[in-house]
Amino acid sequence: MYQWVLVLFFALGLCATKGAMAQSISLDQDFRNDQVRRLQLVGQRDSLGKPLVDSTYSFMVQPIAMQPGSYPLKYTKTAWGKGNKALFKFAVLPVQITQQYVTSIPYQELDGPMLASSGYQVMASAGLFTKLGPLTIQFQPQWVRAENKDFANSTRTPSFQKMYWGNSSIRLNVGPASLGISSENIAWGPSVFNPLMMSAHAPGFMHATFNSTRPLKTAIGSFEWQVIAAFLDPMDANYQNLAEVSTATAPGRRYYNGASIVYSPKWIKGLSIGAVRVVQEPERVLLLNNQYFPLFNNVSRAADANYDIEQDRDQYGDFFVRYLMQPAHAELYVEWGRNDAYYNLRDAIQRLDHSRAYTLGFRKLFNISADQKKYWQIISEYTRMQQPPSWPLLSAGSWYVHSRAIQGYTNEGQIMGATLGLGGNGQTMRISKIDGLKTYSVQLNSVTHDAVMYEAALAYSNPSVTKWVDYGIRIMADMPYKGFILSGTLGMKRSFNYQYTQPSNATGLGLSNPNDLDSYLFKLGICF
Repeated sequence: MYQWVLVLFFALGLCATKGAMAQSISLDQDFRNDQVRRLQLVGQRDSLGKPLVDSTYSFMVQPIAMQPGSYPLKYTKTAWGKGNKALFKFAVLPVQITQQYVTSIPYQELDGPMLASSGYQVMASAGLFTKLGPLTIQFQPQWVRAENKDFANSTRTPSFQKMYWGNSSIRLNVGPASLGISSENIAWGPSVFNPLMMSAHAPGFMHATFNSTRPLKTAIGSFEWQVIAAFLDPMDANYQNLAEVSTATAPGRRYYNGASIVYSPKWIKGLSIGAVRVVQEPERVLLLNNQYFPLFNNVSRAADANYDIEQDRDQYGDFFVRYLMQPAHAELYVEWGRNDAYYNLRDAIQRLDHSRAYTLGFRKLFNISADQKKYWQIISEYTRMQQPPSWPLLSAGSWYVHSRAIQGYTNEGQIMGATLGLGGNGQTMRISKIDGLKTYSVQLNSVTHDAVMYEAALAYSNPSVTKWVDYGIRIMADMPYKGFILSGTLGMKRSFNYQYTQPSNATGLGLSNPNDLDSYLFKLGICF
Protein backbone atom coordinates (compact mmCIF):
# COMPACT_ATOMS: atom_id res chain seq x y z
CA MET A 1 0.00 0.00 0.00
CA TYR A 2 2.80 2.45 0.88
CA GLN A 3 4.48 1.82 -2.47
CA TRP A 4 1.30 2.67 -4.38
CA VAL A 5 0.83 5.89 -2.37
CA LEU A 6 4.37 7.00 -3.23
CA VAL A 7 3.92 6.09 -6.90
CA LEU A 8 0.70 8.14 -7.05
CA PHE A 9 2.37 11.04 -5.21
CA PHE A 10 5.25 11.37 -7.65
CA ALA A 11 3.02 10.72 -10.67
CA LEU A 12 0.87 13.68 -9.66
CA GLY A 13 4.02 15.75 -9.28
CA LEU A 14 5.10 14.94 -12.83
CA CYS A 15 1.67 15.96 -14.13
CA ALA A 16 1.66 19.24 -12.22
CA THR A 17 2.38 22.48 -14.03
CA LYS A 18 2.29 24.94 -11.13
CA GLY A 19 4.41 25.45 -8.05
CA ALA A 20 3.43 24.12 -4.65
CA MET A 21 1.10 26.33 -2.65
CA ALA A 22 2.13 28.15 0.51
CA GLN A 23 0.99 27.61 4.08
CA SER A 24 -2.58 26.70 4.98
CA ILE A 25 -5.26 28.84 6.62
CA SER A 26 -5.74 27.32 10.06
CA LEU A 27 -9.30 26.56 11.11
CA ASP A 28 -8.88 28.60 14.29
CA GLN A 29 -8.94 31.70 12.06
CA ASP A 30 -12.68 31.60 11.45
CA PHE A 31 -12.87 35.18 10.15
CA ARG A 32 -10.21 34.44 7.52
CA ASN A 33 -11.74 31.15 6.34
CA ASP A 34 -15.12 32.81 5.97
CA GLN A 35 -13.55 35.72 4.10
CA VAL A 36 -11.81 33.47 1.55
CA ARG A 37 -15.02 31.52 0.92
CA ARG A 38 -16.91 34.80 0.42
CA LEU A 39 -14.27 36.02 -2.03
CA GLN A 40 -15.09 33.00 -4.17
CA LEU A 41 -18.82 33.75 -4.08
CA VAL A 42 -18.26 37.41 -4.95
CA GLY A 43 -15.92 36.44 -7.77
CA GLN A 44 -13.52 39.19 -6.79
CA ARG A 45 -10.47 39.57 -9.07
CA ASP A 46 -7.03 41.08 -8.76
CA SER A 47 -5.57 43.93 -10.86
CA LEU A 48 -4.77 41.49 -13.67
CA GLY A 49 -8.33 40.18 -13.82
CA LYS A 50 -7.48 36.84 -12.20
CA PRO A 51 -9.88 35.50 -9.51
CA LEU A 52 -8.50 35.91 -5.99
CA VAL A 53 -9.96 32.48 -5.15
CA ASP A 54 -10.21 29.86 -7.88
CA SER A 55 -13.81 28.79 -8.54
CA THR A 56 -12.72 25.13 -8.70
CA TYR A 57 -12.02 25.06 -4.96
CA SER A 58 -14.81 23.11 -3.28
CA PHE A 59 -14.04 24.18 0.32
CA MET A 60 -14.90 20.60 1.29
CA VAL A 61 -11.37 19.54 2.28
CA GLN A 62 -9.86 21.99 4.77
CA PRO A 63 -7.55 23.59 5.77
CA ILE A 64 -7.04 25.08 2.34
CA ALA A 65 -3.81 26.57 1.03
CA MET A 66 -3.60 30.33 0.89
CA GLN A 67 -4.36 32.00 -2.40
CA PRO A 68 -1.96 34.75 -3.58
CA GLY A 69 -3.44 38.10 -2.59
CA SER A 70 -6.27 36.65 -0.46
CA TYR A 71 -4.25 36.39 2.75
CA PRO A 72 -1.16 38.63 2.94
CA LEU A 73 1.19 38.02 5.88
CA LYS A 74 2.91 41.03 7.41
CA TYR A 75 6.35 39.50 7.95
CA THR A 76 7.47 37.36 5.00
CA LYS A 77 10.87 36.85 3.42
CA THR A 78 11.58 35.01 0.17
CA ALA A 79 14.73 34.09 -1.75
CA TRP A 80 15.60 32.47 -5.05
CA GLY A 81 12.37 33.48 -6.73
CA LYS A 82 9.17 35.42 -6.06
CA GLY A 83 5.91 34.65 -4.30
CA ASN A 84 4.85 31.02 -3.97
CA LYS A 85 7.34 30.07 -6.68
CA ALA A 86 10.29 31.15 -4.53
CA LEU A 87 12.57 28.29 -3.55
CA PHE A 88 12.89 29.63 0.00
CA LYS A 89 10.21 31.34 2.05
CA PHE A 90 9.96 32.34 5.70
CA ALA A 91 6.92 33.86 7.40
CA VAL A 92 5.79 34.80 10.87
CA LEU A 93 2.28 33.40 11.35
CA PRO A 94 -0.48 35.42 13.03
CA VAL A 95 -0.37 35.80 16.79
CA GLN A 96 -3.81 34.99 18.21
CA ILE A 97 -5.36 35.26 21.65
CA THR A 98 -8.95 34.17 22.27
CA GLN A 99 -10.58 34.82 25.63
CA GLN A 100 -14.07 33.92 26.75
CA TYR A 101 -16.20 33.94 29.86
CA VAL A 102 -19.28 31.72 30.23
CA THR A 103 -21.57 32.54 33.14
CA SER A 104 -23.15 29.12 33.60
CA ILE A 105 -24.00 26.37 31.10
CA PRO A 106 -21.10 25.58 28.72
CA TYR A 107 -21.25 26.44 25.02
CA GLN A 108 -20.32 23.90 22.33
CA GLU A 109 -18.12 25.69 19.80
CA LEU A 110 -15.90 25.10 16.77
CA ASP A 111 -12.93 26.18 18.88
CA GLY A 112 -10.49 23.27 18.71
CA PRO A 113 -8.73 22.59 22.04
CA MET A 114 -10.88 24.98 24.08
CA LEU A 115 -13.19 23.17 26.50
CA ALA A 116 -16.96 23.30 26.76
CA SER A 117 -16.75 24.64 30.30
CA SER A 118 -17.96 27.48 32.49
CA GLY A 119 -15.94 30.45 33.69
CA TYR A 120 -12.90 32.13 32.18
CA GLN A 121 -10.87 30.46 29.42
CA VAL A 122 -8.03 31.60 27.16
CA MET A 123 -6.29 30.15 24.11
CA ALA A 124 -3.09 31.61 22.65
CA SER A 125 -1.36 30.68 19.40
CA ALA A 126 1.63 31.88 17.37
CA GLY A 127 4.03 30.32 14.94
CA LEU A 128 6.51 30.27 12.10
CA PHE A 129 6.42 28.92 8.57
CA THR A 130 9.35 28.01 6.36
CA LYS A 131 9.60 26.55 2.89
CA LEU A 132 12.66 25.11 1.20
CA GLY A 133 11.87 23.74 -2.23
CA PRO A 134 9.18 21.05 -1.83
CA LEU A 135 9.63 20.86 1.96
CA THR A 136 7.46 23.00 4.25
CA ILE A 137 7.52 23.22 8.02
CA GLN A 138 4.79 24.99 9.97
CA PHE A 139 5.10 25.34 13.75
CA GLN A 140 1.97 26.86 15.29
CA PRO A 141 1.31 25.56 18.83
CA GLN A 142 -1.75 26.37 20.91
CA TRP A 143 -1.92 26.93 24.67
CA VAL A 144 -5.18 26.63 26.58
CA ARG A 145 -6.12 27.45 30.14
CA ALA A 146 -9.66 27.00 31.53
CA GLU A 147 -11.01 27.95 34.94
CA ASN A 148 -13.75 25.27 34.86
CA LYS A 149 -16.17 27.01 37.19
CA ASP A 150 -19.05 25.03 38.68
CA PHE A 151 -22.31 25.12 36.75
CA ALA A 152 -25.80 23.65 37.08
CA ASN A 153 -25.96 19.92 37.90
CA SER A 154 -22.19 19.55 37.62
CA THR A 155 -19.50 18.21 39.89
CA ARG A 156 -16.30 20.11 40.57
CA THR A 157 -13.75 19.87 37.76
CA PRO A 158 -10.18 21.09 38.36
CA SER A 159 -8.79 23.94 36.31
CA PHE A 160 -7.23 22.90 33.00
CA GLN A 161 -3.98 23.91 31.34
CA LYS A 162 -2.26 22.30 28.36
CA MET A 163 0.05 23.04 25.45
CA TYR A 164 -0.94 21.50 22.10
CA TRP A 165 1.01 21.08 18.87
CA GLY A 166 -1.84 23.08 17.34
CA ASN A 167 -1.78 23.72 13.61
CA SER A 168 1.74 22.41 13.01
CA SER A 169 2.96 20.25 10.14
CA ILE A 170 5.93 18.91 8.20
CA ARG A 171 5.15 18.26 4.53
CA LEU A 172 6.71 17.25 1.25
CA ASN A 173 4.79 19.04 -1.52
CA VAL A 174 4.90 18.05 -5.18
CA GLY A 175 2.50 19.88 -7.50
CA PRO A 176 -1.02 19.62 -6.04
CA ALA A 177 -0.11 16.76 -3.66
CA SER A 178 1.28 16.82 -0.13
CA LEU A 179 2.61 13.99 2.05
CA GLY A 180 3.46 14.62 5.67
CA ILE A 181 2.72 14.63 9.38
CA SER A 182 0.36 17.22 10.82
CA SER A 183 -1.55 18.14 13.97
CA GLU A 184 -3.85 20.62 12.19
CA ASN A 185 -7.58 20.67 12.69
CA ILE A 186 -9.39 19.21 9.67
CA ALA A 187 -12.82 19.95 8.20
CA TRP A 188 -14.52 17.68 5.65
CA GLY A 189 -17.71 18.53 3.82
CA PRO A 190 -19.43 21.83 2.94
CA SER A 191 -21.19 22.53 6.24
CA VAL A 192 -20.31 25.80 7.97
CA PHE A 193 -21.66 25.36 11.52
CA ASN A 194 -22.02 21.60 11.97
CA PRO A 195 -19.87 19.38 9.70
CA LEU A 196 -20.91 15.80 10.39
CA MET A 197 -17.59 14.00 10.09
CA MET A 198 -14.65 16.30 10.76
CA SER A 199 -14.50 19.84 12.11
CA ALA A 200 -12.62 22.17 14.46
CA HIS A 201 -14.83 21.20 17.41
CA ALA A 202 -12.30 18.88 19.06
CA PRO A 203 -8.55 19.42 19.52
CA GLY A 204 -6.46 18.61 16.48
CA PHE A 205 -4.52 15.35 16.65
CA MET A 206 -1.21 14.21 15.23
CA HIS A 207 -1.80 12.33 11.97
CA ALA A 208 -0.07 11.11 8.85
CA THR A 209 -1.67 12.71 5.82
CA PHE A 210 -1.69 12.44 2.04
CA ASN A 211 -3.77 15.27 0.64
CA SER A 212 -4.24 17.80 -2.13
CA THR A 213 -3.15 21.41 -1.63
CA ARG A 214 -5.23 22.66 -4.58
CA PRO A 215 -7.64 21.05 -7.06
CA LEU A 216 -5.98 18.56 -9.40
CA LYS A 217 -7.34 19.50 -12.82
CA THR A 218 -7.88 16.66 -15.31
CA ALA A 219 -9.70 16.13 -18.60
CA ILE A 220 -12.92 15.22 -16.74
CA GLY A 221 -12.77 17.79 -13.97
CA SER A 222 -10.99 18.58 -10.70
CA PHE A 223 -10.18 16.36 -7.71
CA GLU A 224 -9.38 17.15 -4.09
CA TRP A 225 -8.62 14.55 -1.42
CA GLN A 226 -7.19 13.65 1.95
CA VAL A 227 -6.24 10.30 3.52
CA ILE A 228 -5.18 10.25 7.17
CA ALA A 229 -4.07 7.75 9.81
CA ALA A 230 -3.82 8.63 13.50
CA PHE A 231 -4.22 7.62 17.11
CA LEU A 232 -6.97 9.33 19.14
CA ASP A 233 -6.69 9.94 22.87
CA PRO A 234 -9.34 9.71 25.60
CA MET A 235 -9.99 12.62 27.91
CA ASP A 236 -8.06 12.82 31.15
CA ALA A 237 -10.05 11.08 33.90
CA ASN A 238 -9.97 14.28 35.99
CA TYR A 239 -12.15 16.03 33.39
CA GLN A 240 -14.77 13.36 32.70
CA ASN A 241 -17.48 15.80 33.74
CA LEU A 242 -16.66 17.88 30.64
CA ALA A 243 -16.45 14.96 28.19
CA GLU A 244 -19.21 14.78 25.59
CA VAL A 245 -18.86 11.00 25.63
CA SER A 246 -17.57 9.25 28.76
CA THR A 247 -14.28 7.38 28.31
CA ALA A 248 -14.56 5.53 31.62
CA THR A 249 -16.01 2.34 30.07
CA ALA A 250 -13.53 2.14 27.19
CA PRO A 251 -10.19 3.69 28.19
CA GLY A 252 -7.12 3.73 26.00
CA ARG A 253 -6.11 5.01 22.58
CA ARG A 254 -7.95 4.29 19.34
CA TYR A 255 -6.60 3.92 15.83
CA TYR A 256 -8.31 6.13 13.24
CA ASN A 257 -8.19 5.79 9.46
CA GLY A 258 -10.22 8.13 7.26
CA ALA A 259 -10.41 9.52 3.74
CA SER A 260 -12.28 12.25 1.89
CA ILE A 261 -12.43 12.75 -1.87
CA VAL A 262 -14.15 15.51 -3.84
CA TYR A 263 -14.89 15.61 -7.57
CA SER A 264 -15.91 18.73 -9.48
CA PRO A 265 -17.11 17.70 -12.98
CA LYS A 266 -15.83 19.74 -15.90
CA TRP A 267 -19.27 19.94 -17.56
CA ILE A 268 -21.24 21.39 -14.60
CA LYS A 269 -19.58 24.57 -13.40
CA GLY A 270 -19.84 25.13 -9.66
CA LEU A 271 -20.86 21.56 -8.74
CA SER A 272 -18.71 19.56 -6.29
CA ILE A 273 -19.52 16.03 -5.09
CA GLY A 274 -17.68 14.35 -2.24
CA ALA A 275 -17.55 11.32 0.02
CA VAL A 276 -15.96 10.37 3.34
CA ARG A 277 -15.31 7.00 4.93
CA VAL A 278 -13.74 6.52 8.36
CA VAL A 279 -12.98 3.53 10.58
CA GLN A 280 -11.78 3.60 14.17
CA GLU A 281 -10.91 0.74 16.50
CA PRO A 282 -9.18 0.16 19.86
CA GLU A 283 -5.40 0.05 19.63
CA ARG A 284 -5.43 -3.59 20.77
CA VAL A 285 -7.43 -4.54 17.65
CA LEU A 286 -4.86 -2.85 15.42
CA LEU A 287 -2.05 -4.74 17.17
CA LEU A 288 -3.99 -7.97 16.65
CA ASN A 289 -4.71 -7.66 12.91
CA ASN A 290 -2.08 -5.11 11.69
CA GLN A 291 -4.58 -3.59 9.24
CA TYR A 292 -3.38 0.01 8.95
CA PHE A 293 -5.85 0.85 6.17
CA PRO A 294 -9.15 -0.66 7.42
CA LEU A 295 -11.14 1.96 5.48
CA PHE A 296 -10.37 -0.05 2.31
CA ASN A 297 -11.68 -3.26 3.92
CA ASN A 298 -14.81 -4.40 5.70
CA VAL A 299 -17.16 -2.02 3.86
CA SER A 300 -20.08 -4.30 4.77
CA ARG A 301 -20.50 -6.62 7.74
CA ALA A 302 -21.07 -9.59 5.45
CA ALA A 303 -17.54 -9.14 4.07
CA ASP A 304 -15.92 -9.60 7.49
CA ALA A 305 -15.35 -13.16 8.56
CA ASN A 306 -14.42 -12.11 12.12
CA TYR A 307 -17.62 -10.75 13.63
CA ASP A 308 -16.00 -9.90 16.97
CA ILE A 309 -13.46 -7.59 15.31
CA GLU A 310 -16.22 -5.95 13.28
CA GLN A 311 -18.17 -5.32 16.49
CA ASP A 312 -15.15 -3.58 18.00
CA ARG A 313 -14.85 -1.26 15.01
CA ASP A 314 -16.74 1.96 14.49
CA GLN A 315 -17.52 2.94 10.88
CA TYR A 316 -19.00 6.05 9.29
CA GLY A 317 -19.83 7.01 5.74
CA ASP A 318 -20.68 10.49 4.47
CA PHE A 319 -21.74 12.01 1.12
CA PHE A 320 -22.02 15.70 0.30
CA VAL A 321 -22.76 18.12 -2.52
CA ARG A 322 -21.98 21.82 -2.90
CA TYR A 323 -23.30 23.92 -5.75
CA LEU A 324 -21.62 27.27 -6.26
CA MET A 325 -23.77 29.77 -8.17
CA GLN A 326 -21.17 32.47 -8.68
CA PRO A 327 -23.28 34.75 -10.92
CA ALA A 328 -25.91 34.79 -8.15
CA HIS A 329 -23.25 35.07 -5.40
CA ALA A 330 -24.79 32.07 -3.63
CA GLU A 331 -24.16 28.46 -2.70
CA LEU A 332 -26.31 25.48 -1.73
CA TYR A 333 -25.00 22.40 0.05
CA VAL A 334 -26.20 19.06 1.39
CA GLU A 335 -24.42 16.54 3.61
CA TRP A 336 -25.73 13.05 4.41
CA GLY A 337 -24.04 10.51 6.69
CA ARG A 338 -24.53 7.05 8.15
CA ASN A 339 -22.97 5.75 11.37
CA ASP A 340 -23.64 2.02 11.02
CA ALA A 341 -22.07 -0.36 8.49
CA TYR A 342 -24.71 -2.12 6.39
CA TYR A 343 -24.81 -5.92 6.21
CA ASN A 344 -24.73 -6.06 2.40
CA LEU A 345 -25.75 -3.90 -0.57
CA ARG A 346 -29.37 -5.12 -0.40
CA ASP A 347 -29.54 -4.07 3.25
CA ALA A 348 -28.22 -0.59 2.35
CA ILE A 349 -30.82 -0.11 -0.40
CA GLN A 350 -33.73 -1.30 1.73
CA ARG A 351 -32.90 0.84 4.76
CA LEU A 352 -31.48 4.09 3.47
CA ASP A 353 -32.74 6.02 6.50
CA HIS A 354 -31.16 3.73 9.11
CA SER A 355 -28.62 5.56 11.32
CA ARG A 356 -28.61 8.55 8.98
CA ALA A 357 -27.87 12.21 9.71
CA TYR A 358 -27.99 15.14 7.34
CA THR A 359 -27.33 18.86 6.92
CA LEU A 360 -29.01 21.30 4.53
CA GLY A 361 -27.57 24.76 4.06
CA PHE A 362 -27.31 27.81 1.84
CA ARG A 363 -25.42 31.10 1.71
CA LYS A 364 -26.32 34.23 -0.25
CA LEU A 365 -24.51 37.55 -0.72
CA PHE A 366 -26.58 40.57 -1.79
CA ASN A 367 -26.45 44.36 -2.17
CA ILE A 368 -22.87 44.10 -3.39
CA SER A 369 -21.11 47.42 -3.93
CA ALA A 370 -19.29 48.36 -7.14
CA ASP A 371 -15.86 47.63 -5.60
CA GLN A 372 -17.19 44.23 -4.34
CA LYS A 373 -16.01 44.93 -0.79
CA LYS A 374 -19.32 45.93 0.80
CA TYR A 375 -22.32 43.60 0.89
CA TRP A 376 -24.74 41.66 3.07
CA GLN A 377 -24.63 37.94 3.75
CA ILE A 378 -27.16 35.42 5.00
CA ILE A 379 -26.33 31.82 5.98
CA SER A 380 -28.91 29.28 7.08
CA GLU A 381 -28.15 25.68 8.05
CA TYR A 382 -30.23 22.82 9.45
CA THR A 383 -28.72 19.61 10.86
CA ARG A 384 -30.67 16.56 11.97
CA MET A 385 -29.07 13.61 13.76
CA GLN A 386 -32.15 12.29 15.54
CA GLN A 387 -33.08 8.75 14.55
CA PRO A 388 -35.76 8.38 11.84
CA PRO A 389 -39.27 7.14 12.66
CA SER A 390 -38.21 3.58 11.75
CA TRP A 391 -35.96 3.35 14.82
CA PRO A 392 -38.21 0.89 16.74
CA LEU A 393 -37.49 -1.73 14.05
CA LEU A 394 -33.73 -1.31 14.37
CA SER A 395 -32.28 1.31 16.69
CA ALA A 396 -28.85 2.77 15.92
CA GLY A 397 -28.53 4.66 19.21
CA SER A 398 -27.15 8.17 19.39
CA TRP A 399 -25.05 9.48 16.53
CA TYR A 400 -21.32 9.47 17.34
CA VAL A 401 -21.74 6.52 19.71
CA HIS A 402 -22.05 3.09 18.17
CA SER A 403 -19.37 0.48 18.87
CA ARG A 404 -19.31 -1.33 22.18
CA ALA A 405 -15.56 -0.83 22.63
CA ILE A 406 -15.07 2.81 21.64
CA GLN A 407 -15.69 6.02 23.56
CA GLY A 408 -17.64 7.58 20.72
CA TYR A 409 -16.39 9.57 17.74
CA THR A 410 -14.18 11.77 19.89
CA ASN A 411 -10.69 13.04 20.56
CA GLU A 412 -9.94 13.91 24.19
CA GLY A 413 -13.64 13.58 25.01
CA GLN A 414 -14.85 16.08 22.41
CA ILE A 415 -16.82 15.03 19.32
CA MET A 416 -14.83 15.53 16.11
CA GLY A 417 -17.89 16.46 14.02
CA ALA A 418 -20.96 18.56 14.78
CA THR A 419 -21.31 20.64 17.94
CA LEU A 420 -24.85 19.37 18.59
CA GLY A 421 -23.91 16.42 20.79
CA LEU A 422 -24.70 12.73 20.42
CA GLY A 423 -28.00 12.88 18.53
CA GLY A 424 -29.01 16.50 18.41
CA ASN A 425 -30.87 18.59 15.88
CA GLY A 426 -29.94 22.20 15.18
CA GLN A 427 -30.94 25.24 13.15
CA THR A 428 -28.66 28.26 12.71
CA MET A 429 -29.21 31.50 10.81
CA ARG A 430 -26.65 34.30 10.56
CA ILE A 431 -27.09 37.71 8.92
CA SER A 432 -23.96 39.81 8.37
CA LYS A 433 -23.04 43.23 7.06
CA ILE A 434 -19.55 43.13 5.53
CA ASP A 435 -17.05 45.80 4.52
CA GLY A 436 -13.73 44.13 3.68
CA LEU A 437 -12.55 42.56 6.93
CA LYS A 438 -15.06 44.59 8.94
CA THR A 439 -18.06 42.39 9.75
CA TYR A 440 -21.16 42.80 11.95
CA SER A 441 -23.39 39.76 12.46
CA VAL A 442 -26.50 38.62 14.29
CA GLN A 443 -26.97 34.87 14.73
CA LEU A 444 -30.02 32.92 15.89
CA ASN A 445 -29.89 29.23 16.70
CA SER A 446 -31.86 26.41 18.30
CA VAL A 447 -30.60 23.01 19.45
CA THR A 448 -32.58 19.95 20.53
CA HIS A 449 -30.14 17.91 22.59
CA ASP A 450 -29.85 14.13 22.22
CA ALA A 451 -33.25 13.90 20.55
CA VAL A 452 -33.22 10.09 20.84
CA MET A 453 -33.88 10.40 24.57
CA TYR A 454 -37.31 9.19 25.70
CA GLU A 455 -38.46 8.61 22.12
CA ALA A 456 -40.84 5.83 23.12
CA ALA A 457 -42.74 8.13 25.49
CA LEU A 458 -42.84 11.36 23.51
CA ALA A 459 -46.30 10.82 22.03
CA TYR A 460 -47.95 10.51 25.45
CA SER A 461 -45.86 12.80 27.65
CA ASN A 462 -45.37 16.42 28.59
CA PRO A 463 -42.72 17.87 26.21
CA SER A 464 -41.58 20.20 29.00
CA VAL A 465 -40.00 17.22 30.77
CA THR A 466 -39.00 15.01 27.82
CA LYS A 467 -37.06 17.46 25.63
CA TRP A 468 -34.02 19.59 26.32
CA VAL A 469 -33.99 22.52 23.86
CA ASP A 470 -31.71 25.57 23.72
CA TYR A 471 -32.57 28.85 22.00
CA GLY A 472 -29.79 31.36 21.54
CA ILE A 473 -28.86 34.71 20.02
CA ARG A 474 -25.44 36.19 19.31
CA ILE A 475 -24.12 39.57 18.27
CA MET A 476 -20.67 39.33 16.64
CA ALA A 477 -18.18 41.74 15.13
CA ASP A 478 -14.77 41.58 13.43
CA MET A 479 -12.88 44.89 13.34
CA PRO A 480 -9.50 45.55 11.66
CA TYR A 481 -7.32 48.06 13.50
CA LYS A 482 -3.67 48.87 12.60
CA GLY A 483 -2.66 45.35 11.67
CA PHE A 484 -4.90 43.71 14.26
CA ILE A 485 -8.21 41.93 13.83
CA LEU A 486 -10.47 42.27 16.88
CA SER A 487 -13.30 39.72 17.09
CA GLY A 488 -16.03 40.00 19.69
CA THR A 489 -19.09 37.91 20.57
CA LEU A 490 -21.95 38.52 22.99
CA GLY A 491 -24.16 35.46 23.32
CA MET A 492 -27.19 34.46 25.35
CA LYS A 493 -29.04 31.15 25.43
CA ARG A 494 -31.95 29.75 27.39
CA SER A 495 -31.98 26.01 28.04
CA PHE A 496 -35.50 24.65 28.40
CA ASN A 497 -35.54 21.53 30.61
CA TYR A 498 -31.76 21.58 31.04
CA GLN A 499 -30.45 17.98 31.26
CA TYR A 500 -34.04 16.64 31.37
CA THR A 501 -34.40 17.61 35.03
CA GLN A 502 -37.82 19.32 35.19
CA PRO A 503 -40.22 18.23 37.89
CA SER A 504 -43.14 16.10 36.72
CA ASN A 505 -45.63 18.97 37.20
CA ALA A 506 -43.74 21.41 34.93
CA THR A 507 -46.05 23.54 32.81
CA GLY A 508 -46.16 23.41 29.02
CA LEU A 509 -45.75 27.19 28.79
CA GLY A 510 -42.41 27.09 30.59
CA LEU A 511 -43.19 30.25 32.61
CA SER A 512 -42.28 28.86 36.03
CA ASN A 513 -40.13 25.82 35.36
CA PRO A 514 -37.15 25.87 37.74
CA ASN A 515 -34.71 24.19 35.36
CA ASP A 516 -35.14 26.53 32.42
CA LEU A 517 -31.72 28.12 32.77
CA ASP A 518 -29.96 31.07 31.13
CA SER A 519 -26.29 31.37 30.25
CA TYR A 520 -24.23 34.18 28.72
CA LEU A 521 -21.10 34.09 26.58
CA PHE A 522 -18.55 36.94 26.34
CA LYS A 523 -15.78 36.30 23.82
CA LEU A 524 -12.90 38.45 22.58
CA GLY A 525 -10.31 37.44 20.02
CA ILE A 526 -7.20 39.36 18.92
CA CYS A 527 -5.25 38.40 15.82
CA PHE A 528 -2.07 40.20 14.69
